[in-house]
Amino acid sequence: MASRVRFSRTIFSPLPSASALIPSGSLPPASLSLPLSNPKPYRRLRLPFPPSHLPPPRSSPAGSASPVAAMSSSSYDKELAAAKKAASLAARLCQKVQKALLTSDVQSKADKSPVTVADYGSQAIVSLVLRKELPSESFSLVAEEDSADLRKDEAQETLKRITELVNDTISSEYSMSVSDEDVLIAIDSGKSEGGPVGQHWVLDPIDGTKGFLRGDQYAIALALLDEGKVVLGVLGCPNLPHTSIANLDRHSQNKIGCLFYAKTGDGAYMQSLSDPSSNAKIHVTATENPADASFFESYEAAHSLHDLSKAIAEKLGVQAPPVRIDSQAKYGALARGDGAIYLRFPHKGYREKIWDHAAGCIVVAEAGGFATDAAGNALDFSKGRYLDLDTGIIVTNKKLMPSLLNAVQESIKAKNQSASHL
Repeated sequence: MASRVRFSRTIFSPLPSASALIPSGSLPPASLSLPLSNPKPYRRLRLPFPPSHLPPPRSSPAGSASPVAAMSSSSYDKELAAAKKAASLAARLCQKVQKALLTSDVQSKADKSPVTVADYGSQAIVSLVLRKELPSESFSLVAEEDSADLRKDEAQETLKRITELVNDTISSEYSMSVSDEDVLIAIDSGKSEGGPVGQHWVLDPIDGTKGFLRGDQYAIALALLDEGKVVLGVLGCPNLPHTSIANLDRHSQNKIGCLFYAKTGDGAYMQSLSDPSSNAKIHVTATENPADASFFESYEAAHSLHDLSKAIAEKLGVQAPPVRIDSQAKYGALARGDGAIYLRFPHKGYREKIWDHAAGCIVVAEAGGFATDAAGNALDFSKGRYLDLDTGIIVTNKKLMPSLLNAVQESIKAKNQSASHL
């Protein structure tokens, strides 16, 4: 009889791919339940993993301080295709859940932050799709969720629902089905610590969970690190309008659902989630005058210091009010020119995770923008699961960066001096 460890090494045998990622047609209407197809018998093939989950070390570009590796544009084509497929399918699952959000779909993690069945289902789908599309490659995934809460007795109904959603979603693309245990294993494949050696996928299965629960913006954010550098990124933004979010109207009839993607040296692109053929190259705004700039910041005041952002905007002379939206959708919106500046200043003690910025960072970089910490240092994704940085994150175009950095540093200094006098 196979041991539990042996079972955890099960991978799926390659099966023919269906002709379309997301079938045409409308999504299921909002209701208290979702129509789910009967799971097909699943086929499994037991194969040993390679001796190590890391490929042989390769040298990083000499003297490179950028978080984006200097590789040829022909590199990572198959990885990007797999990432786009994984993020698109995960977005489809999330759209289903958001349209028919059940009270039981909200699971409270030990840290009390809200997490949904879509969070877990999204992570499971991305893990399964990447392993299936890239079966010959070593696999390391740094991701937000783990299955600890789902393995508890009181979570078994939630787990079964997640498995049903995963099976219903992947059945449009693959002739396979997965069990509850397969889903748990797929979720737990995200426990890698990352680091500067080898390749590591980085995933936030739903960035902006609170936005998701409110019916607002969220993103499936997936990136690939190679030797500590971000080499590709995909942002699935199911609720982001195809047109500028700067004048967002919640009751607008604009089409929604965007997929942003980029790989090093090849530029950044946007396509519709419902129409993969609608590719368009994107670029950050060329705005030079701060008075003409608009800026993005986190929707939740708990996620960023709005008062500091306000002080920076006033020092720059920014006239427009902030555009507050959840998730890395901000990176996508800035990359296509909806706004000129993104400011993020977490509260003291908070440590930024790499999955909250990796995908967005390369999309903006390939669109001609820059992302740094408050001291102007490039973001370093090679240190494991966390970013070590100075105070906060700022994103803008090349022309605005010098004046923005000055305003940021002067505002932080003034804030610290004021605090020292209290």
